[in-house]
Amino acid sequence: MASSDPRTEAENGTSLEAVLRRLSDGAGFPTLSTTISDINRVVASDAHSAQQLTQIILRDASLTTKLLQLVNSATYGVYRGRIRTISKAVLILGADVVRNAAMTLMMLEFSRGRPQERSLQDDLIGAFCIGVISKALYQRIGAADSEEAVICAMFHSLGKLLVIFFLYEESRKVQALIETGLAEDEASRQVLGLTYRELGVGVARHWNFPDRLVEGMQSLPSTAIATPRNDVEKLRITANLANELYATALRSPPAEKAAALEALTKRYGGAIKVDAKVLTQAIDQGLKEIEERSTTLNLPAAGSRALNVVRIWTGGSEGEVEVAAQATGTASDDTLLSRVATLDALESEDQPAANANQVLSAGIRDVIETLTGDFAVNDVLQMVLETMYRGMGFSRTLIFIRDNSSHTMRARFGFGLEVERIIPQCTFPLAFSPDVFHVAMEKGVDIVIENTQAEKVVQRIPQWHRQLVNAKSFLLLPIVLRNHTLGLLYADSDRPEGISVDAEQLGLLRTLRSQVVLAFKQSGSASRA
Repeated sequence: MASSDPRTEAENGTSLEAVLRRLSDGAGFPTLSTTISDINRVVASDAHSAQQLTQIILRDASLTTKLLQLVNSATYGVYRGRIRTISKAVLILGADVVRNAAMTLMMLEFSRGRPQERSLQDDLIGAFCIGVISKALYQRIGAADSEEAVICAMFHSLGKLLVIFFLYEESRKVQALIETGLAEDEASRQVLGLTYRELGVGVARHWNFPDRLVEGMQSLPSTAIATPRNDVEKLRITANLANELYATALRSPPAEKAAALEALTKRYGGAIKVDAKVLTQAIDQGLKEIEERSTTLNLPAAGSRALNVVRIWTGGSEGEVEVAAQATGTASDDTLLSRVATLDALESEDQPAANANQVLSAGIRDVIETLTGDFAVNDVLQMVLETMYRGMGFSRTLIFIRDNSSHTMRARFGFGLEVERIIPQCTFPLAFSPDVFHVAMEKGVDIVIENTQAEKVVQRIPQWHRQLVNAKSFLLLPIVLRNHTLGLLYADSDRPEGISVDAEQLGLLRTLRSQVVLAFKQSGSASRA
């Protein structure tokens, strides 16, 4: 590969920094950027944990909801309806798969609520269609983790979509230049100082994307493509072929279909065994998957002008789009999503108790299924804490575990506000002190503190808690086995009177606590505590 001009690279770097500064001023971009960067950073780390990845995803209730819907959809058919917590999704599917699914969802979500959303949805839907076309092609060459191919192909459009959604006036200037006959790369370079593709790759690096995914986003030379030497080259080839194939179907007249497919076959034939039939089948598979996912992902695929054009180009009829889209909203899907107990229900203020009970019950089922197989205690603890956190809307959930070697109770895992800061410091001596933590441990009683500032309890709140956490209300559920307190489940709220638990919810929380006891008992951890 020819070396790049150092001056061009420097100019691109300066332009990228300028565009990133402008993007950072846009509403919604900093949050999107932080979430994606953190997910990639955690997954890339050799020391990453399921708890860290789950914690990042749980920051965003909408992402949590849609991710649970997605991993329980037909796309992940073998697990359909069996994953009710993010912790279990990471445990079963793996961090990379969950990361890729989250990336897809965030890509599809960041346009929501913007003035140009309706008029530009075709760009977003088209990017996703390209992604699933790439997945079909990637599977054809026998490569693993086809969801990576979705990401690489979709994110070919990242730079353009970011400008459309966050720098709309600039996107209109680029489009105006294109309409004068200028190529898109040259038009975007005139307006932004770099091409859309260069911007997308630069932002991907800024977001800590793995090198293999960034390489998969890179353009290919205009010459014939050679046989790929490794998986990264396979990603790059299939992502580029998917983008060129979709653009061909969208822009070339049906009468020129045969010639257009022949040109793509010649260009990519040395790298991947394709012909006109295979390419058409890849588009058809992409359209079918879009239809299947449209309900779960809230994609208006039925109204997409671009998808209609592509379907007609491959030999379908315009009416098939409407029929296919209607077929995806079946009763079985509705039943599935009700079993998943998503957070969409939690956003309703009319039935908070019922919604909390739904999520708590779903989490209990996740833990039951985990306990019936080979399991690690930490996996069970994370599912329990996530279920409590999501179901009850606590500010934080933690578990304290007895450490006999240091004669302390130590926080080991948790979810919620600032837990990364709190957990390493959150410890207290086993030696009795007349505070609510020791009373719960000594007596084996569940305690709810509705207001830590109340006159009757203020002296019973330990100083370490006030200095480190300072929650305004909290709940303690001691973990007791054979009259021996192994730990404490802790949940809090930053609002006075923020802990409101009815009898049914308390029963469900106690069931979760019993599952923790069972996990310790079955694993033999109790004998070592």
